[in-house]
Amino acid sequence: MLGVGPRSPEAVIELATFSIQSGGAVGTALSTVAALGGRAKYFGRLSDDEFGSIILRGLKEFGVDTASVLIEPGKVSPGSFILVDERTGRRLTRFTRGSTTPLEPGELPRDLFDDTKILLVDGRTPAAHIAAAERAKGLGVTVLLDARSLGPGMGELLDLSDIVIGNERFAAEFSHSSDMKRSLVELTQMGPKIAVLTLGEEGAIALENETLVRQPALPIEVYDTTGASEVFRGAFIYGTLQGWPIDRCLPFANAAAALNCRHLGGVGGIPSLSEITLVAGLSA
Repeated sequence: MLGVGPRSPEAVIELATFSIQSGGAVGTALSTVAALGGRAKYFGRLSDDEFGSIILRGLKEFGVDTASVLIEPGKVSPGSFILVDERTGRRLTRFTRGSTTPLEPGELPRDLFDDTKILLVDGRTPAAHIAAAERAKGLGVTVLLDARSLGPGMGELLDLSDIVIGNERFAAEFSHSSDMKRSLVELTQMGPKIAVLTLGEEGAIALENETLVRQPALPIEVYDTTGASEVFRGAFIYGTLQGWPIDRCLPFANAAAALNCRHLGGVGGIPSLSEITLVAGLSA
């Protein structure tokens, strides 16, 4: 649930704009992959509440396969409340992970990786994600880790990952340094072949073998940054599925994230493939 309004000490204020959207870190990334023309499948546990219905409906509208989703009746699905300052674009976010039972390794469907090229995990349920990554690696599926902060199981997931996409907070926690290049080098020493860091207003930076790519942020009039990092990950996944090199994937993902900031919400403004390609200065 997203609202745009004035920053005010008043107890009650009227919003200028209000929107209810599906989303979340993985949900928005998968919706982006599907919106750009890729195929995506979501596996997780939701409840039969209104939040769960909105999440499923939103994923299906983008063409994301939700057939494997587990439904736990009588619980609360994840949800967020985001207030966007209409003057500055700054966000105030409050969220709940809900009350559904965390996934267990034994619940992973046998056919989860049928016809799958990339597995996206975020480490929220470490045991299940480690088990999924181990199975994916055994099948030759690329494992991409969405790393936002250090937590239980993150070391094992890094070891199992082929690609890691993190942010400045994760980099600082991981390497105890503000040197992003050093953080990238240390991340690739953990296992991933490709390490990427999103830097907000500074753009993004990535390392693959000896190739270091820096991508400055695009000059975009920002309306709302909600979901921009998730759109970045989805666009990067799409590029990886196309077999693009890192020096094409990074500007493509960076442009997708920037363009998304012109609209309210993560899935509220996913740009088209042609628009991203044009703005990123890439040939079709």
